Amino acid sequence: MDNICIRFAQKNIEGEAPLPSSKSISNRYLVLQFLADEDFGLKNLSESADTCLMRQLLKKIDRQDEDPDEETSLNCQNAGAVIRFLTALLAFRAGKWVMDTDNPRMKARPIAPLVDALRSMGIEIAYLGEEGFPPLKLTGKPEVLQNQGVIARMDASQSSQFVSAMMMAAPLFPHGLHLEMISETKVSLPYIQMTAQLMRNCGAEVVFIDGNNMFIDGTLHAPAQTLIESDWSSASYLYGLLALSEGGRIELPLLFEDSVQGDYVLVNWFEELGVETEFLEDRVVITKEPGTAIDMSPKEYDFVHHPDLAQTMAVVCAALGVEAELTGIFGLKYKETDRISALHDELERIGAKLELDESPDNNRLHIHPSILHPQDTLIRTYGDHRMALSFSILAAKYGKVCIEEKEIVRKSFPDYWNVLKKLGAELS
Repeated sequence: MDNICIRFAQKNIEGEAPLPSSKSISNRYLVLQFLADEDFGLKNLSESADTCLMRQLLKKIDRQDEDPDEETSLNCQNAGAVIRFLTALLAFRAGKWVMDTDNPRMKARPIAPLVDALRSMGIEIAYLGEEGFPPLKLTGKPEVLQNQGVIARMDASQSSQFVSAMMMAAPLFPHGLHLEMISETKVSLPYIQMTAQLMRNCGAEVVFIDGNNMFIDGTLHAPAQTLIESDWSSASYLYGLLALSEGGRIELPLLFEDSVQGDYVLVNWFEELGVETEFLEDRVVITKEPGTAIDMSPKEYDFVHHPDLAQTMAVVCAALGVEAELTGIFGLKYKETDRISALHDELERIGAKLELDESPDNNRLHIHPSILHPQDTLIRTYGDHRMALSFSILAAKYGKVCIEEKEIVRKSFPDYWNVLKKLGAELS
């Protein structure tokens, strides 16, 4: 196993930190581009493993149109958005498709809400393993598109990606599609709003009728603006790095104040932890003045709509000795790993005092002020890129931290270790 140790000798951290472009935006634009059958010429497309996989599989799908009677297998690895987005796309495209995976964790990631919705619309889908989980086999039925008054009913309580997948397939319906979210709880709503805005950028009409219903119509074309902004979720690690340092200044290119990304909320969260944000024309500058007083009052963070920030905020609060209540974390157990257990176990191993409640009605993690000692502990990643990224920032406060599986960051932030090196870290 290829591990990495990060050391920061200096107390202040300064420099420019190029971020990966948003893979959430990139993956959605690639699907919309494919459905529009028009080359957008996207600028600053993500180089993450997930986006590279999406491009590869879309090319394979395009080639397979030459022989729709031949069964095509698509290995979606451990990319939840890829398998969900492509399943909805292929449900209405002639062909026989196997949505496959050789990753054990993917076989534990739910897909039943999307499958149930597609089955109710007349699509033939079979589970090839455990019921409710990949891999899948489906037969595309483009004739379903001609039905009028189609309503797709979707459980949105586990993942917003099920809803986004169906939204992006909606422009295929010449009479439009009525999408109803039938669950009381709806997770990651900012990602649904992101999908809606990107679709509008491409010419679709997306109308939210109320909190549960939307209607989508119109054809897709190239958006006027094809520059993909940097990823706010990835920016959280640089915010966390600065919060745990004595001070410094970091420039983050291609982040904007009018972002469509919901994780922009971290600007306000980190302001309470001593990190200030300044928006310039083409970048964000974050600063922490040496000696800045941190608001040590107990914090409450709700991650129902911001699940990708949970690990960063937990690590930062634990390291700063800030008492924090993390709620809305139930969806984390369905990610690349069970992030609730992984986060709890690794924080506890380095000295954090925690209370974890995983009951369905009160799912929370409470962090108590404590003294951490991560210097001599190899942080386990559980095959999850965000575990490596979030725990690496401890080096800013403790001088050194070691992380297993250094290549795991390729999933979302391929150049992360080089970025830390530019900021003064020593890697070994």
